[in-house]
Amino acid sequence: MNKGLPPIPYDRMKDQIEKEISSFMEKSGQWDQGMMPAVSYEQGATKISFILPSLTDRGLIEFLGVIKSHIANVRVHSFEDGYYAFQALNQNMFSTENMLDNIKFEFFSLSSSSRAEITKKGELSQEEVNVCIEMFRKAHSSQKESPHVRLRKLGASLISANADMTWDYIAGYDEVKRKIRESIVLPLQNPGVYDSIARKTRRVFESNRPRAVLFEGSPGVGKTTAARVIAGEVDIPLVYVPVESIMSKWYGQSSQNLSGIFDACEDMGGAIIFLDEIDSLAGSRNQNMFEATRRVLSVLLRRLDGIDAAMKTVTIGATNRKEDLDSALISRFDQTILFPLPNSAERASIFSNYAMHLGPEECALLGERSDGMSGRTIKDLCEFAERRWARKIMAKSLEPSAPPIEYYRHSLRVWKDNQ
Repeated sequence: MNKGLPPIPYDRMKDQIEKEISSFMEKSGQWDQGMMPAVSYEQGATKISFILPSLTDRGLIEFLGVIKSHIANVRVHSFEDGYYAFQALNQNMFSTENMLDNIKFEFFSLSSSSRAEITKKGELSQEEVNVCIEMFRKAHSSQKESPHVRLRKLGASLISANADMTWDYIAGYDEVKRKIRESIVLPLQNPGVYDSIARKTRRVFESNRPRAVLFEGSPGVGKTTAARVIAGEVDIPLVYVPVESIMSKWYGQSSQNLSGIFDACEDMGGAIIFLDEIDSLAGSRNQNMFEATRRVLSVLLRRLDGIDAAMKTVTIGATNRKEDLDSALISRFDQTILFPLPNSAERASIFSNYAMHLGPEECALLGERSDGMSGRTIKDLCEFAERRWARKIMAKSLEPSAPPIEYYRHSLRVWKDNQ
């Protein structure tokens, strides 16, 4: 028999399916009690059925893709006009013992209506529950929703280009900016040049443009800001993906969320995906790894360089712990760009961005005394100085003005005392 994940109690399974699908239909604005799946347990078998708006050849292929993303081994049980069925195999594909007790997916296409039925002897595992929910979503709205809506529902943020967000916004980092322009900006702005070179150098054409770049550096050194500048320069949507938007309490859903984000970006005609804290999503398999994390890593490996690779989308991963990343994932990145902590001159330039009323010598002094600070920390320090100065202005009923350098020096001392 197929001895995968343990089954979950029927009542809990039924409650989860109804809650997930009710929430889905309410969010999509198409609530209809008649669309709700019928869930039952009779004669020792679980059965779930629901109406399909239509059943096309493309829809069948998409349903099979959903099934395969959750269940490794599946066979075509029937493929006749009006009746199509897929049967899950045992974990040992060479064993047929009790195979018909495994989960089975049937699709009926009648002249007046279509429906899907999912049956299994006994109770469903969490992964099998997930595939039922995902199939319903695929049938009822995924094809109707725009990529922007799908991204929002998956927790990703679509960040619009900002004309004021240029490379001048990031003080210093000349070498980092050069590498970014060469490895990301120029290929995106001039794809024809790169493709022409590839056609002249390769026996079999393959794009030489990078599809994945890793930003490495301490928190607050400008990795996210650099991604926003890139998106503005090349006029491509930036899709920001925080860790918490992908991870789900339901087994297998996290990998589906990540895959859905890549699909939406491809349907949008291409985008820049910014995966923040990628080490939290895909750590090394040499360490003790949860199965859910392993599945997320598997999706990421395939999407960056595999059969399912995203062809129109550039992925930027950000980490401050590259050593924790899986070696296979590191190899998928075309280039790693290191964002070091700013040096004294760069820190002085950052101070001049957030305290433009100070003179060059004053900014240089602050730059010398802020060793070990990131750009974000300097910004926070300047805001702290401004708030302290604002309190004094209000307490003494003074006219608003910019803080004197003493307030910035005091903020520096406070920061050092807290280290």
